[in-house]
Amino acid sequence: MSEASPSSDDLIPAATVILGRNGAEGLEVLMLRRNSKIAFGGAWVFPGGRVDPEDAGTTELERAKSAAVRESMEETGLDITGQSLGVWSYWVPPPLKSMVVEGKLRRFSTWFFVGQAPDTNVAIDMGEIHEHRWLQPTAAMDLQRAGEIELVPPTFVTLHQLAESSTIEAAIASTEGV
Repeated sequence: MSEASPSSDDLIPAATVILGRNGAEGLEVLMLRRNSKIAFGGAWVFPGGRVDPEDAGTTELERAKSAAVRESMEETGLDITGQSLGVWSYWVPPPLKSMVVEGKLRRFSTWFFVGQAPDTNVAIDMGEIHEHRWLQPTAAMDLQRAGEIELVPPTFVTLHQLAESSTIEAAIASTEGV
């Protein structure tokens, strides 16, 4: 049975930024719980969102980096302007109607970046984001397995990959040459 196959023109450009720091027991990443009334509601994610027309750059990648910086500030109050962000991954979900819970099929083409979190307090907006935690990647996956938090597949896979890095510097270094 064939499902609808939207064209790549239907993709919504987006960006996500994995903000990390070195905790007492190794790498910790900033996780945000999304408002339950919006897309990916209730899920724990990294800061991010769609690329806006105002986001700077002449290429898709440049505009995505600009969006990642903007979304970090909007959702966490953390200013990562001027920081060199490593490209972690690029995600595009398949065009399957079965992936739609309600509403129309929306597909995001999302660049994932990784960078060092500034040494300042996180200030969530209580609009899109309702809670935040600094978690080791393995601890976040353990919480998901225990049914205590919800993770979307790209976030789970990213956490699994990040578990191989003992520090934020190691995670960033693993993106060099990509």
